[in-house]
Amino acid sequence: MWIFNSEFRIPNSEIAKMIIGTGIDIVKIERIERIIARWGKLFLNRVFTENEIRWCQQRSRPASCFALRFAAKEAFLKAIGWGLQNGIRWTDMEVERTPMGKPFLSFQRKVREIVETQKIERVHLTLSDEPPFALAHVILEGRDDEGRNR
Repeated sequence: MWIFNSEFRIPNSEIAKMIIGTGIDIVKIERIERIIARWGKLFLNRVFTENEIRWCQQRSRPASCFALRFAAKEAFLKAIGWGLQNGIRWTDMEVERTPMGKPFLSFQRKVREIVETQKIERVHLTLSDEPPFALAHVILEGRDDEGRNR
């Protein structure tokens, strides 16, 4: 069976997973810098994992690094459409990097549950910073119980 699109056709067996959510967030780096200056470890430990804190503090521009991770977490929350509710914590999400440097999100506790329940199979993350801003974009892919696109 073939699925037709106005631009191209693809065999049904080769159809990519369906996009089930997308989120984007932009953060003013200076805002994160001010929050860190005011609240310090209280803010950092509430929003970022130990690995994220260690990674960002080693960077030449820590505030930009933290702003990117904050934007990534916000973009993910927008993509799932939940926000910080129902037991979700900032530290349930962590921005990591592949050995080649590509950023990705990993999940713990409540967010891991949500990802599994919502049948999210892949999470794509793009980060970009151009002072004074940091930007993140998240795309969620998944399928339904019968393996069909959602």
